[in-house]
This record gives sequence, structure tokens and C-alpha cells, in this order.
Amino acid sequence: MVGLGLAAASHVHGYQGCPGCELIAVCDLDEQRARRFAAQHSVPLVYTSFREMLANDDILAVGITTPTFLHAPMALQALEAGKHVHCEKPFCVSVPEGLEVCEAARRSGATLAVGETYVFLSSHMKARELIEAGEIGRPVQIRERHGGWIERKQPRIDTGPADRTWRVNPVQSGGGEHPWIFDHAVHFFAAAEDLMLGQPIVEVYAVGGGRPGRTRAGATHDPYTSAEAGIPIITWKHRDESCHGVWMRAERLNGIYDYMRGFSTTILGESGVVEVLGEGGGNLFWDGRPQHLILHRDGKETCCFRFEEGGDAVWDSEISYYSQAHIRQVRHFVDCILRNEKPRYGGEDGVRAVQATLAAIRSAREQRPIRVD
Repeated sequence: MVGLGLAAASHVHGYQGCPGCELIAVCDLDEQRARRFAAQHSVPLVYTSFREMLANDDILAVGITTPTFLHAPMALQALEAGKHVHCEKPFCVSVPEGLEVCEAARRSGATLAVGETYVFLSSHMKARELIEAGEIGRPVQIRERHGGWIERKQPRIDTGPADRTWRVNPVQSGGGEHPWIFDHAVHFFAAAEDLMLGQPIVEVYAVGGGRPGRTRAGATHDPYTSAEAGIPIITWKHRDESCHGVWMRAERLNGIYDYMRGFSTTILGESGVVEVLGEGGGNLFWDGRPQHLILHRDGKETCCFRFEEGGDAVWDSEISYYSQAHIRQVRHFVDCILRNEKPRYGGEDGVRAVQATLAAIRSAREQRPIRVD
């Protein structure tokens, strides 16, 4: 593993609890942090040089959880060194560099997986299963809702270095004047395409909201203090233009109130509806009781689902984004290597999410719809 911040604190449990996998090395520029992490998790080897770590022939696969601008360059180096790669999202900061990594993976025959955790949430996976089974008929509309992520009073995992200013640096985080959107919209577009059964997004229109009103800082482990140049609403069309979606943001960073907590999604079909909680999600009720997923069907009884995974390690939420979704994606990566199978979310998927996100940023800047291609 390279880059020992917040994501690594979840990924480590995925690697160490996975049959057929042994975590033998960690790498970070901060040697003291790397040694503490290695001692805490009984990892035998510590590196401060990524190139030196790649030179170790005993290492067959690399997990990349570094700042965004390092994702594609490090993935490329690892593939050229003959390693399998699991890379956190956003996969790249530009489409060409992402495609270069995908081509390197094709040449080497190595497994390349992108850490798109929203695809591996238990609640989202169940929603996808129900939609695939035809429970709501053909899905035609996605409504994503981003309310406030509320932190636990005491996180259960290490939330990473105190200095995370790279996340608001337009070069290091990607996205130019919209680092928050670049960091997060890849999640929203990935979830939308997944829950629309793989139907790609082809056109995006981001509604720029100007400067927000009264705002408050976000999570204590992040440097965001306001919604930069606000994008409160994004709409899109899928390849089948009768299928479309919308994402709406109302939380403390952009000074808008929503009683719904965290991320939630409604998928509307021709004969039913799925409502599902995602990262940090809460306040979804049916018949006076809190639920994680609700299935409504025309002419049938409503069904409710809960996913008892101990709640989240960082957010005050019963949906385990940190850490079960991260653990699940890492184990899927290892399984794909062992079985020589294609990952559920690979390099091309990661590039497409970045491309849609860049289209949204350009749309907000130019105040017009943008074709993703």
C-alpha cells in the first residue's frame, strides 16, 4: 500500500482479512507515519520511496491511496513494473492520462481496479440487484440528494494527516476552481450509471448557483470551508435519452438546509421506485421506522431493507461507507487477481466518471449543456 491517509485506514482491513492475500509493505513520504502504521497492523516492510517498493519482486499488487494528482502516474509506474493495481478515485486528473494507464494495463495483462466505493456499498449493491431483477421495471430516472455528512463524535479509524490542504489545491486535487466537485462527483456519476444498469451518461448540465450564502466548515478531517464556486444542481442524460438524472446538494458547506442526511438516491422505474441511503445517509423512514432501502411497486406491498454492519467509522450513519464498502472493494480486487476476472469497476469506468465530472465543471463555467465525449 502507498499513501497512508484516511482511505488506507479502511483498505488495510480489506487486505489483511482476505484469504490468499498478504500485506507485506507500506509506503509513505512521512517515515514516522509509515512506521507507526506498519507497527499497528503488523506489516513487515516500510518504504519512503515508491520506486524502491516497486523493485521488490515479492510484491505482486499495489494499492494506491495517495493524493489525486499521483494516482495515474503511480498506477502507470506500478503496471510497468509488472504489478496489479488498485487505485483510489478520482482515477486521474485528465482523460488522456487515465487512458494511458488503461492501455498500460492492457499491454501488461494486469488487473486494474478503481476504488469506486459507491458501487460497493451494501445498500447500493442491493438496489442494483433489485433493479436487475426487474422489481421496478425499466429504470428511467435517477434522483441523487446530497445532504450534510455529520461526523461521529469520535471516529473509529485514523482520519489521516492533519494537513490535507492538497484537497483544495487546484493542481493536486484536480478540477481547477471546483476541487470539491471533482473529488466527489465521480462518486455521483458512478452510482448513477451503476443504478441505471450501466447506461452511460452522455450529456451534463450543471446549474451554477453563484456564491452561496451563510456557510459553515465541513468535516474536521477535511480542509473545505465553503462551497467554492457553488454547483448546487447537476442534471444529465443517459445514452437512451428517455433516461435521465439529477443531483442536488444542500448542506453546511453551501449554506442550504436539508433534513436528509448524507447521500441518498431514488431510482424511478416504469412500475416501481427504489429509495436507498448511501455514504453518511440517514432519515429515510417507512411506517415510522428508519430504513436503509425501500422498494415501492405498483400494486404490491412496500418492502424495506436494513444492512446491519455496525454503522460507519467516520460519519454518524448506519450505512458503512467507512469501512465495509472500502473493505469489500479491496477484497473484490484480490478475488479478481486470483480468479483472473475483470473487475466490476475498472480503469475505463474510472476515466468515464472523471470525463463526466470535467464536463460538469465546464458546463458550470460556460453555462450550457456539455456532451461528455
